[in-house]
Amino acid sequence: MARWLPARRGDDEGFGMVEVMVSMLLFALLLLMTIALLLTAIRASARNSAIESATQWASEQVDTVHASVAGLDAVKACPKWDAVAAAAAPADRKDGRGLVMRMIVTTTASPATCVTSSSAPVVTYTVKVVEAADTSKVLATSTTRIALGLE
Repeated sequence: MARWLPARRGDDEGFGMVEVMVSMLLFALLLLMTIALLLTAIRASARNSAIESATQWASEQVDTVHASVAGLDAVKACPKWDAVAAAAAPADRKDGRGLVMRMIVTTTASPATCVTSSSAPVVTYTVKVVEAADTSKVLATSTTRIALGLE
């Protein structure tokens, strides 16, 4: 009877329960690290998209203002600049992901001697785009300096 039973060896073949549990624990840890990395990448992508939209909006606004005043003589440029400086900032805008952005505009006033000055006064137009929900989070800033009255 003992002849046809296989001989027992000293080493176990296959995996035991402890080995399976350890490998499952390691797999779970790797999976958690991968998920954390993916979530960080998604957040960074969303933030970069918002910054890109804000930068484009700020640049468009600065370019529009610069084009509306540049190239005018002093008699036309100074009143035009006063109108630009007094104008309200554009309405809030949503980016592609639904983030509401707000534009904050600061300008320097044209000098009182703008029209009679022999040299063209330089004014500054600055646009800051922030998150509407939290205005301390600046997404983009753009500034232009314009010499009024240079034709």
